[in-house]
Amino acid sequence: MGPILGCGGQGAPSDSLSAGSVNTALVDAGTPPADAGTSVTDAGTPTGWWRPTPAQPIHWHWQLSQDFVFPRDVLPHKKVYDLDGELTSAETVAQLHALGPDVIVICYFDAGVYEDYRSDKARFPASVIGNADEGWDGSYWLDIRQMDILLPIMRDRMLHWCKNKGFDAVEPDETEVWSNDSGFPITKAQNNAYNKAIADMAHSLGLSVGLKGNNTEAPELVDHFDWALTEQCWQYDECELFKDSFIAKGKAVFSVEYNTHPDCTLSNQWHINSSRRDLNLVGPTSRRYRYQPCVPDGQATW
Repeated sequence: MGPILGCGGQGAPSDSLSAGSVNTALVDAGTPPADAGTSVTDAGTPTGWWRPTPAQPIHWHWQLSQDFVFPRDVLPHKKVYDLDGELTSAETVAQLHALGPDVIVICYFDAGVYEDYRSDKARFPASVIGNADEGWDGSYWLDIRQMDILLPIMRDRMLHWCKNKGFDAVEPDETEVWSNDSGFPITKAQNNAYNKAIADMAHSLGLSVGLKGNNTEAPELVDHFDWALTEQCWQYDECELFKDSFIAKGKAVFSVEYNTHPDCTLSNQWHINSSRRDLNLVGPTSRRYRYQPCVPDGQATW
């Protein structure tokens, strides 16, 4: 598969991101019942958390390199905002929710890397910190086999950075460790076990959870996650894995390309929300901002 860029905000490229950045993404929830905001379990029982579907296009924006400022960075047609959990205040979450009853706010955090600029960095013993995550300053892979150490930290992040601030969902990033040069002999099975534990923990807190990356593992993890966010699946010919897993099970998929344009014909046929973005995922006020969606913002059909 292609290289894991890990553009979820862990660390920073040397020329852009900083420890003070707020990581932001947006998704358009649409209108129930054929929207991204309301769904049920296979048994027909309400889930209690957000489960977006692929029935309609979900227009979304992802911002990492600039602090999210309300209302400056609120964009038309965006109903779901994905923000850095630690750096976003409960006030900002409440302001976004006040925009309308269908607004969803997702809490971003890194679950597979150690970041030397996070407030809880002292909780990570040296034994779980591995090789540098190439291209992202201050970011190092974690030994996710040591779940007895890591899961309590991740639960506290979900609780204090996310749930207690009013977030609706979580986006745990950098969770495909086994296929990277982590410095640890992690197997795919061990990696999948960690991802499943993260998803189960989110659900235990009443939070929706998305699978970030893990492109080739999507068919194995689809039953544990409510939606998926993938980078470069068109560039590396991996999007069909999501079509045959998440889309087939009525779960929304969001896809970003940086170096190439997505195949918009197939994206729309398969109901994958694809767009091309600038690599650093800057905010809409930046001159470097690039956003080229397959479905124009505001369009409600594929």
